[in-house]
Amino acid sequence: MTPNLDRTRPPVTPPLEPLRLPPVEELRLANGLEVLLVDDARFPMTHARLGFHAGTRFDPPALAGLAELTAQLLKEGTETRPARRFAEEVASIGGTLEARSTPDFLIASGSALSEHSAKLLELVADMVRHASFPDEEVALRKQNRLQELAHERSLPDVLGAERLCRLVFGHHPYARLLPEAESIERIGREELLDFRSRFLHPENAVLVLVGPLGDRRRLVETIETQFAGWKALPAPSVAGGDFPEPARSLVLLDRRDSVQVDIRAGRRTVCRTHPDYFPLLVANTILGSGASSRLFRILREQMGFGYDAHSRIEPRREAALFSAETQVRPEVAAAALEALLDQLRALTEEPVTAEELETAQNFLTGTFAISLETPGALAGQLLSRRLNGLPADYLETFVPRVRAVTAAQVRAAAARYFDPQSLAIVLVGDASRVAATLEAFGALQVEQVTS
Repeated sequence: MTPNLDRTRPPVTPPLEPLRLPPVEELRLANGLEVLLVDDARFPMTHARLGFHAGTRFDPPALAGLAELTAQLLKEGTETRPARRFAEEVASIGGTLEARSTPDFLIASGSALSEHSAKLLELVADMVRHASFPDEEVALRKQNRLQELAHERSLPDVLGAERLCRLVFGHHPYARLLPEAESIERIGREELLDFRSRFLHPENAVLVLVGPLGDRRRLVETIETQFAGWKALPAPSVAGGDFPEPARSLVLLDRRDSVQVDIRAGRRTVCRTHPDYFPLLVANTILGSGASSRLFRILREQMGFGYDAHSRIEPRREAALFSAETQVRPEVAAAALEALLDQLRALTEEPVTAEELETAQNFLTGTFAISLETPGALAGQLLSRRLNGLPADYLETFVPRVRAVTAAQVRAAAARYFDPQSLAIVLVGDASRVAATLEAFGALQVEQVTS
């Protein structure tokens, strides 16, 4: 046992060393494909990330879910490789290969032992250029997705998140969190092939490779062999529209016989290129990120309203969603909502303490450092930086920019973005048990949950 150790105080967090990324080599093929190369020999694996501006915001209104189905089906067979053969070839190089969609992007991610980098690039190129979307694979994926949607829409947190997105983002595509079953039913092989041909092309893409890259000339030759013949097309127009102005609203989704109430309050905030973003990030951390945050300490530990209370900032390319959330017993729903709004209000009116500010900055810089620890994570961060149009030094300057945020900037950001009168509030619970107690918060809109 260490003598004279004060166990009532947490250990002092030493300052992080300045972030020094390995050199990033950038090149552009004649067809417009951007390529970022990072030689990182810490592990004998090559990590590939290929991202497109082809997220769910680009779904046609009648075909919501098209981007996500495209991503999920890319590796389920190409023009020369049936699904089983494709999977066997990925396994033969000790590799993994996946694709996913986000609101803004479609991202293919792969890794393999570095001695098989050329084969990995061949497989990545084949699936994004030549995915064939076999009818049987499409039918199976659609059937599974319909079952997943039925389950997801039975969950109160999903119902609340969906409604909040619609209130916050209005008619912008960001408002759509999940597709409707009818939309999934309308999607077939022809729609998937059309989406692939319109959005998965080199002018709309960024390729990142991180790992022991070996001979650079040979690597570039491999990239050109797999991707240079890819036909360039004009970049697609940005799908979007105007955002509604943040405004107070109060919606109760009547979910009969719910044993608890899901509470969330949120609004649209700024994207990562805005000067307010870093003060807002620190303010949100003080409010609701981690066990030392105000929401966790007060709503959970002091008041005992629920197991969890937190807030988050979810950035997108053009905006971000702020939300503060908790789940409580029906009998304390009104008190918990009042306590949540009180904490938001307090952050706009009262200075944060030096200890709170330092704790939040330590949390953010520490988790950011962890997010860059592995070559795969670094590849993902580099791709995100480029696709989101962030400054070239965004990763290197993240820590000093967090450290530079002052208590006054935190309060100013909270005043701009955490004012309770600008928040959309959504509750999911049994209206017969909670509706009357919510009238004090303003005009209440009650909506039935349909199963």
